[in-house]
Amino acid sequence: MNKKVTIGLSVLGGAALGFAGATAFIANEAVSRKPLVLSKVFAMLSPDGTGENDYSYEYSREKYDEYDAWCASLGVQEFEMTAKDGARLYSYLIPSEKESNIYVLCAHGYRGTRYGDFGAQAQFYHSLGFNVILIDQRAQGKSEGKYIGFGYYESQDLVEWLKFYNAKFGNGIKFIVAGISMGGATVCMAAGNEELPENVACIISDCAYTSAENEIKYCFPHYVNIPAQPFVSIANVINSKTVGYSFKEADAVATVKKAKVPMLFIHGGADDFVPTEMVYELYNACPTEKDLLIVEPAIHAQSFFADPEKYQAKVKEFIGKYIEL
Repeated sequence: MNKKVTIGLSVLGGAALGFAGATAFIANEAVSRKPLVLSKVFAMLSPDGTGENDYSYEYSREKYDEYDAWCASLGVQEFEMTAKDGARLYSYLIPSEKESNIYVLCAHGYRGTRYGDFGAQAQFYHSLGFNVILIDQRAQGKSEGKYIGFGYYESQDLVEWLKFYNAKFGNGIKFIVAGISMGGATVCMAAGNEELPENVACIISDCAYTSAENEIKYCFPHYVNIPAQPFVSIANVINSKTVGYSFKEADAVATVKKAKVPMLFIHGGADDFVPTEMVYELYNACPTEKDLLIVEPAIHAQSFFADPEKYQAKVKEFIGKYIEL
């Protein structure tokens, strides 16, 4: 082999190793509880400016504290559960003012918070006379876990939370399950879980992505301005080995096809982070009774605030078919 070919192959090999290393770093940043770069970004955007435990870019610290105080005034109860992999997870039960057998379990989004993503909606559900459960998704908030699962692990955790509350309060209760953004994908994945308890009355998915892989493929050219491939394919292999799942396996469409309960899909018409088109694929894949709400002016995760009357009316109409309001 001549010298030029040898040098050329060495350069290509070095470039390939460099790209693989960069891919591994970016993939780890996406799923790690404490990413090296993203942690600094989210620290600036978090309610308290530290990025410790909770991340939120939708609300000020004052708004976060307002919801926290509201929950505390109602006697919020903290519960701990051990996930299948041994991680200790936490949830917070806001009891209804009058005795109710309806529990609304709310799953927040990617690097979100229980109050940042669901503070306002929690007040809405509570105003309907329901108990409200806010969970800290794994590797976020107080819950343990090294890695975020983009719904792959979280959907399994959610089913375990439902079993936990069934055991605590009895099978005479009914659940409404709601999720936003990654939480929306989480509830879609839980909808097809064969262990989903039978007393789940309905599921509400707000601005969910079709799969983590599709979301990454969309974000790369739109926000990083580079093609998603071959990054995604390599990241899938790396993630499978280091975290135990690939982004392709965090697939909300594949699981929602197995849904057993009625589902309401909500999406902002101006969502340019999780594109609005994704909700139609999820809606069409769902085999059960279903409904769809597009809030035209809403950007990502803002449908409740963009048109609260329309949002609340649709939710009440939908859940009223399956529980007594």
